[in-house]
Amino acid sequence: MTGDLVIQQAAPIGAAAVVTTLTSPSREIRELFVGRHEQVDRLLELLAPADGDTRAVVVSAVAGMGGIGKTALARHCAALALDKDWFPGGALFVDLRGYSPDDEQVIPRQVFAPALRLLDVPSAEIPSSVDEQAAMYHQNLDQLASRGQRVLLVLDNTATGQQVADLIPRQAAHRAIVTTRDVLNLPTARRLDLDVLAGNEGLQLLTEILARRSPDDSRVTCEPEPVKRLIAACGSLPMAVAIAASILADDPELRIADLVSELTAVDGPGAHTLQHGELNLAISFDVSWRRLHVREPEAANLLLLLTLNPGPDFSAATAAALSGHSPARTMPWLRTLRQASLLRQQEGRWSMHDLIRLHAGCRLDPNHRDSALNRLLAYYGKTAEAANRHLLARRDDPKPEPFSDRDAALSWFDNERVNLLSALALALESGRGFYLSRLSECLRPYLSWRRHITDLVTVSQQEVTAAEKLRSPQLHTSALTHLAGALIEMGQFDESVTILRKVITHYHEAGHRWGEGAALSNLGVALLGQQRLNEAIDTLQEAIDVCREIGDRNGEGETLVNLGLALGKAGRFNEAVAKLLDAIEIHRETGDRNTEGKSLSTFGAVLRLAGHLHEAAVFEQEAIAIHREASDRNSEGSALGSLARTQIQLHDLDGAISTLRAAAEIHHKNGDRNTEGLAIHELALTQVHLGRFDDAIENLQAAVAIHSETEDRRNEGTALYNLALTYAEIDRLDEARLAAERALTALHESGDTSRAGAVKDWLADLP
Repeated sequence: MTGDLVIQQAAPIGAAAVVTTLTSPSREIRELFVGRHEQVDRLLELLAPADGDTRAVVVSAVAGMGGIGKTALARHCAALALDKDWFPGGALFVDLRGYSPDDEQVIPRQVFAPALRLLDVPSAEIPSSVDEQAAMYHQNLDQLASRGQRVLLVLDNTATGQQVADLIPRQAAHRAIVTTRDVLNLPTARRLDLDVLAGNEGLQLLTEILARRSPDDSRVTCEPEPVKRLIAACGSLPMAVAIAASILADDPELRIADLVSELTAVDGPGAHTLQHGELNLAISFDVSWRRLHVREPEAANLLLLLTLNPGPDFSAATAAALSGHSPARTMPWLRTLRQASLLRQQEGRWSMHDLIRLHAGCRLDPNHRDSALNRLLAYYGKTAEAANRHLLARRDDPKPEPFSDRDAALSWFDNERVNLLSALALALESGRGFYLSRLSECLRPYLSWRRHITDLVTVSQQEVTAAEKLRSPQLHTSALTHLAGALIEMGQFDESVTILRKVITHYHEAGHRWGEGAALSNLGVALLGQQRLNEAIDTLQEAIDVCREIGDRNGEGETLVNLGLALGKAGRFNEAVAKLLDAIEIHRETGDRNTEGKSLSTFGAVLRLAGHLHEAAVFEQEAIAIHREASDRNSEGSALGSLARTQIQLHDLDGAISTLRAAAEIHHKNGDRNTEGLAIHELALTQVHLGRFDDAIENLQAAVAIHSETEDRRNEGTALYNLALTYAEIDRLDEARLAAERALTALHESGDTSRAGAVKDWLADLP
């Protein structure tokens, strides 16, 4: 970490023997240092000779936590600068021990005499008075500057600006690097932020340490996956990686996988306790903790509570909920934690390093844990309810605070999605069923809206598990209904039909007509997905009858849309149009603009099936405008796809290509990878019709990759088959054969024997 710089020790004079000289012959400056290219370049830029520069350089950051590599960076850059002959007057290194107990910290008056000695002032000429030493120190630096003898000072482990203010040179020629875990009161200093190692830098550091200690060590090469897990367990923190590497170097028989298991075991000590010789991660963290606890006890207590947030980052409002105080009172504590490098702040979000979380979490009083968890889950539940009301609001519905509009509510959900999902798991594990029900109820519409369908299924499965634990038949039936709906959105129609038939029986026996109607509506959609059109039509009509019986106008309108689509697919166009017009009227009556848009889009699709293409395009364009107005990007993307299919039939292929590109971009931004793949697939087929084979092949390959990523083997096989057909069209027969063979495998695995048979026959006829 600190490397092989040559350090010449000053003659000890009591407590003042803390200053050393850095020298760096080119053949010896190969310090053990990796990455940090941007930071190295920035720091060297600040150290380089320049006229008129009067400010010192501070290596400090929000993320300048213990073990982050501040000292290593400072010494590395000092060595490079010396090798460039930028500091002919020399470089002094001072460890100020700012994070040691107060009586062990170094103060400026202890530095002047040894610094003068290393600046070639004879001992006999150094005054005994501290004030005179300080004056001579700066006079000497002034004289060196006048002679072009630039000096570099590295002031390491600085706790306060006061600790270094009197040591920083006053002449522009000189430079000072100050390392700290805090934000210092040095108004003229330039800050340089440090964070954990990026990319493969952790792997590079581990590899270099092992190679230096034992050149024949092959464990990094032989255990690539465990190495990745080890770097992750160390949080890419340089000191943690270095300690882990030293432990491995000391024990050549220790498998990396075994060390990872030791560090990540549930009942183990954890990576935050790593130590090797004088390197001790826990002590490094303890130093920051003790200092904080003494000086800012409220901030220290907040740090412990913040470890309860289950996600990777959090807002100031979340921190306030955990603290039990107002945001206004909590914000200064958050800033204190950031200034002490125990929290990071980026784009309005706060986070802490995983090892800090582990270390601080061990200090949390169990008596405070339960009440803080309840506050956290209550905050997430209450805020999610307000956000959900914005998403579902109609024209005249009240818009609850703290959100100004639907976009603000969606943005909150986007920022908090991982936290909310993790909070649901936490509520399930800790037996807090009330919070789980409240959160899941609010999350489902958002997850469907943003097409986070896998998450939607997971949330529904958690509801089922919670209901089973509570042994509540009513909750269990409701949870199964939600799960079936999520499975429908995932395209798993067979499983959803099985679940829904059981649910309908339970609701019917209980006389729960509302639940029965909702389940019937979902069953109709699932049957429609299975292409069992007549059964779907009968089931959807039965659901509409129930909705009318109980006065559920919104449910009636939504079910009429699905019935209209089913009738259209069955070729019963007049009936379909009548049902869809009824649905549009209901949605306009209730002010549900978003569902009105879906009705119009479906109306357009039915008109297209009936051959009324121009009329279809008009309704689809109106639907797109409504979804755009409502910020429902998912429905906008679906409506764009429907319009593109109409444009294709109208032979407006260039227009269809533009529309499909817009749809694919929307689905990509929404994270709906599978629907993005379908849009790209349609785009490619349209390009084939125009003879743009190179573009079509590129897009078909992209669609194959997306469907492979989402494990949609049926659509992957279909895209591969179309890729094979496209290759064959331009006589690239070897590539066509390979794509068709892959398509055959994918379609067999998906269970689509019909399409697999078609591919097999095509392959047999291929020259």
